[in-house]
Amino acid sequence: MSVLASLAAAYDRLPDAPPYGFSIEKIGMLVSVRDDGSAIVIDKRGDDKKRSPWMLQVPQAVKRTAGIAPNFLWDKTAYVLGLTAAEGKRTGAEHQAFKERHAEWLEGTQDAGLLAFLRFLEVWTPDQPLPGMTDDLRDQNAVFTYEPDRLSGLWLHDRPAAHEIWRKKAGDAAAGAQMCLVNGEMAPVARLHPSIKGVWGAQSSGAALVSFNLDAFTSYGHEQGDNAPVSEAAAFAYTTALNHFLTKDSGHRIQIGDASTVFWADGSAVEAEELFFGAFGGGEVGS
Repeated sequence: MSVLASLAAAYDRLPDAPPYGFSIEKIGMLVSVRDDGSAIVIDKRGDDKKRSPWMLQVPQAVKRTAGIAPNFLWDKTAYVLGLTAAEGKRTGAEHQAFKERHAEWLEGTQDAGLLAFLRFLEVWTPDQPLPGMTDDLRDQNAVFTYEPDRLSGLWLHDRPAAHEIWRKKAGDAAAGAQMCLVNGEMAPVARLHPSIKGVWGAQSSGAALVSFNLDAFTSYGHEQGDNAPVSEAAAFAYTTALNHFLTKDSGHRIQIGDASTVFWADGSAVEAEELFFGAFGGGEVGS
């Protein structure tokens, strides 16, 4: 069994694993929108010394390279509000893309919460005061809620209407079916695989485990993911499992010198994982 196939199989036994099309992301703030387009911000970071972000299931993050690409119903403040802590040279373009893409994605919706969100995007400008917004929240990831639902904990991306739009959007983006090299099934192929985060010394935004990003890697005219076809579902499964194993308290990660090392067992030997983790003292190992 290949590493990717083993990781994809491990996804099926992850506790509280996000479903296909969703991911667990670090969220710092909640923007609650009203029918008239006004809004308030609620800081969702923890009270600990590091002000740890809120870990929340959201529609899966887009893979950003050099271009501008907004996430669905959540993103960092540069996209959501047009605000950043640094002098962002393209912050205005990012916010404009967020507004334009959501106007396109949500066109024709009759959902009250989504309509309030669209109204907020119409009337909001970055030079306006926003109750609850502080400088230290700039560059945090933000999600939305509809004010009447805020206290019940229903986030905008979890509304049934939003789920239906996200499902259709994901289906429209799927490429033609090819045979997946991980599970052997005919399915849409992932052109870009989701990012792997939590590797020591790597970019905080994540890096690719499988990628073909230079012309030298082009084979018989096949570019990016078509070089070695892995289905969207398999790519989601293996990256979700690996990102889970790379989290600090997963019990599947040890740091050996400058190498972030993860381990896992197949379904018949899961008890071995705890034994292995304990044998290394459960964390750092000298180089």
